[in-house]
Amino acid sequence: MHKIQLPTSGIPGIREIGYMGDSLGILKHPDRVFSNLHVFVYVEKGHIQVVEEDTSYQLSAGSYLFLKKNLHHWGDDYYEKGSKWYYIHFYDPQGAELPASHEYTSYLRTSLIAEETYHAEITLPKTGVVKQKSYVEAQLKKLLEEFETPHPLRPLFSSMHTFQFFLGLYAQQQDQESEQKSNRVIHRMIDLFHSHPIIKRTSEEIAEEIQMNYAYLSSLFKNHTGKSIMQYQNEILIEEAIQLFKDNNQNISEVSDLLGFSNPFYFSRVFKKVTGVSPSTYLQQIYRNV
Repeated sequence: MHKIQLPTSGIPGIREIGYMGDSLGILKHPDRVFSNLHVFVYVEKGHIQVVEEDTSYQLSAGSYLFLKKNLHHWGDDYYEKGSKWYYIHFYDPQGAELPASHEYTSYLRTSLIAEETYHAEITLPKTGVVKQKSYVEAQLKKLLEEFETPHPLRPLFSSMHTFQFFLGLYAQQQDQESEQKSNRVIHRMIDLFHSHPIIKRTSEEIAEEIQMNYAYLSSLFKNHTGKSIMQYQNEILIEEAIQLFKDNNQNISEVSDLLGFSNPFYFSRVFKKVTGVSPSTYLQQIYRNV
């Protein structure tokens, strides 16, 4: 299955947004190869068939499909009479040719946003059926109206809002995948870590609470989130440290002791690894509540 990856640091460039219909059922999907354009198709009414390389897709009302650039796509069957659909042709974001360091993870639950978040990529779902058909169609109608306005910033607005629309489809896919057993286990672990954020759980405590082998849990967590269990728990602790710095005007030693670190030097090392700056530098940069 040929899926499209988009970097989290850029937005797709919109070439065209359109809306079409076939009242007589006399059209087929165009036979073509776009060398530099991806295609998104959403069926509002009826039924259309699209082939990409050797895979045939049957799209009915409420379903969508992403077609990847440089791949041959066409239609063997005529559209169902009365079919209506939206389409979006879009370029890769600038910098998409550079390899991303990792796939974006939707499991992030701390407020800390590391720079590496913007060095990731999201893999768009190949095809799917939307949950809220009327809402999605209202979004597409708005995208089309925006694309057709004469506003000088039209390309930028269209690209930005289309990326937001694509992220909505991506989020729906993530929600569906979260129902899988392995994903439910990850959510249980994350809920456990956040239930008492100033407590760093040991491997034995985690295994006992989840009722699974720790080595398996550790591997599962790393594969799904891109972070080790220790790394994630450290991020939660540092998030708490940041709030203590902001709200209570406590110093580094006090916060280190409160969060259970063995000494302020180790706390400073973990803080810098998570945030990229030392706690003393961070205290010079932030606004503190009084």
